Amino acid sequence: MKMKQTYAWAIVAAVPFMMQAWPATAQTQEKTPAATEKDHEPHTACTNDSETLSGLFLTPAPKGTFKLDFEQQLKEDAVLAITNTKGQKVFEKPVSTAKKQQAWSYNVGKLKPDTYLVEVKTSDTTYWTKFKIGQ
Repeated sequence: MKMKQTYAWAIVAAVPFMMQAWPATAQTQEKTPAATEKDHEPHTACTNDSETLSGLFLTPAPKGTFKLDFEQQLKEDAVLAITNTKGQKVFEKPVSTAKKQQAWSYNVGKLKPDTYLVEVKTSDTTYWTKFKIGQ
């Protein structure tokens, strides 16, 4: 009887660990081709590439605002957008390449503590990075 109780406690203790591992396994399984076709729109020709935004610096500015500086070799005009975790755009400005510059600076205003996605989009490439503002 004592041995059955020991095994029962071992199983009870292992259940939380099994529950944590189970969703992780489910998320790593590949979808079958049939499921993929149902989940997505029909494929259209798309040449949009995605690259990491380099030389990104976010620094505090006066009055609780932030200054965003980034460096990137852009071949054409683009749009800078900052989005929060709720998907709301908190900042958006055009990025002009008319002056042949490779570095830009923007005062992005006040940002609440959150994780933000920074994207610079041209017609065929999206440069991106994420940053987090703590409390």
